[in-house]
Amino acid sequence: MGHVLNWLALALVIIGFLGVYSAWTAGRLDRLHLRLDAARTALDAQLRERALIARTTPSLREVAQQALDTPGLGQERGQAENELSRALRQVRPTDELNDVVTRASFARQFHNDAVRDALALRRRWVVRLLHLAGHAPRPTFFEIDDATPSRSAEISDVAGSTAP
Repeated sequence: MGHVLNWLALALVIIGFLGVYSAWTAGRLDRLHLRLDAARTALDAQLRERALIARTTPSLREVAQQALDTPGLGQERGQAENELSRALRQVRPTDELNDVVTRASFARQFHNDAVRDALALRRRWVVRLLHLAGHAPRPTFFEIDDATPSRSAEISDVAGSTAP
């Protein structure tokens, strides 16, 4: 009888530990998804600001408007933003334009960091086994060539990055 109680106590401790760990992991995943939503919103805002400032330059007006008219952060938006990036490197940027391009680059990096962290947590066995991600869509990276005009000689991180 004593042996059975020891095994039962051990089983309850293990179940309790798994419950606490699962609850902690679910909370962390929720916070990461909130961080991802904030990063996605900030990225969209910075890209729109970049296009608005670029639109004031006559040679960039059309390509900047195309970026503004493309909704979301999908592949089509990425193509429009890449075209704007290429056009930006062909002009002599103002300080204001250079600053907004740099902020957009940082926003993209923050977004992709949040995606990386969320995907890493979603790959854990407890998240997959207990479906802790729920029905949240799988986050995706937003990769564009966003080297700033003043740093156009640098290699963009787009060429060397791979999604996990």
